[in-house]
Amino acid sequence: MGAAPDLPVEDILEALDLTRAEPGIGLLRALFARFNARVPFETASKIERNAAVSSPDEKPRDPETFWRDHLELGAGGTCFARVAAFDALISRLGFVSRKVLGRVLNDFDHAALLVEAPGGPLLCDVGFPLPELLPWGPGETDTPLGEVRVARTERGFGIELGGVPEGPRRLEIFDAPVSEEEYAAHWRRTFRADSKFLTFVSLRRQLENRAVSFASGVLRVDDRHSRLAIPLESARPERLAGFFEIDADLLRRAFARVGDPDPESRETTLTAYLPVETDPDEAFAAIGDASGYRRLMSGIGRILEEEPTPAGFRIRLAAPGAEAGDSEALLEEVAIAPSTRSLRVERRAGGSSAVSSYRAESRPSGVYLIREAKVSRAPEDLLRNDALRGRLAGALAMDLLAWGRLLPAGRRDR
Repeated sequence: MGAAPDLPVEDILEALDLTRAEPGIGLLRALFARFNARVPFETASKIERNAAVSSPDEKPRDPETFWRDHLELGAGGTCFARVAAFDALISRLGFVSRKVLGRVLNDFDHAALLVEAPGGPLLCDVGFPLPELLPWGPGETDTPLGEVRVARTERGFGIELGGVPEGPRRLEIFDAPVSEEEYAAHWRRTFRADSKFLTFVSLRRQLENRAVSFASGVLRVDDRHSRLAIPLESARPERLAGFFEIDADLLRRAFARVGDPDPESRETTLTAYLPVETDPDEAFAAIGDASGYRRLMSGIGRILEEEPTPAGFRIRLAAPGAEAGDSEALLEEVAIAPSTRSLRVERRAGGSSAVSSYRAESRPSGVYLIREAKVSRAPEDLLRNDALRGRLAGALAMDLLAWGRLLPAGRRDR
């Protein structure tokens, strides 16, 4: 691939709600944040390009095509296309950068940028994307989406992401120089028939303190400690077009080519996570019987009655200070599942009920206490009102902190 033709830089900056300025760290940070927020990571445009263009050499969308598609359709792209397009833009704004390759699942399946800065090169990964610009070297950076740890490897640097432990959480960036020809060759390989980005429609926008994504019929909102999962049961192209500001017809065509599966569950769920330094069996044992659950509930209310059931136990719980015969007491049915290190809790009060769970899981990034609740509130309320979603997630997080306090000292949240 040769040098990209001139870009409509002013139109692009207007779409990003930015103005031209002297190249510097402030402008670079703003470009990085706005690009990840306004230009979606999405597979629909790749799926359509693959179907429309037969020549392997022509399948990659050069930066001119990428930015035209964004300005006309709100489209974005996947890793290699995003990196090439962002590189072309910042180069025209006076920044000096070079492309690098990396690994998410396989060697050379990922790309990013190193941008020169007064304090040393910055890793500008709009391909994954990472939550923030990172110094090119070992260290830890705290971001709104979790801590990012960088450590030296034989070929470059390994990156481990904190936050919600779902999806890929580790990647590696190689520091070897990459020619345009080598970059283009690896980019073309992403159009192989078995490429994951050609088999399903997915989208992602990274906002200031949360990431909004879609795959397999489910819209997800992730922040530092929680995930909201909303199944979209109908009108997915139209609804996604609104969420991601992308052309509905583009999504419709891509779904028609690769399928539009229904979500596995129709229930909206909110899940909170707490990493701990302990064995998952030990973590579950702290609450996995009636006595442990009583200790967990001790800061929430007073146990009025308790009786065993075939699946676990049943308790009647009153707020501190309530009388024994208080009609407002809560009834909880707790089912114990040791094989999955989980408790299923159905709480009933008056004529309403709510279902939630506690579980301990081991993930590649560590051990987590997990609190999940089915959400009865309209999903649109939670999408429009970020503070409301945060309050509900905060309540689940408090339950996890109470659980964490039951663990031996030195094995609690990290």
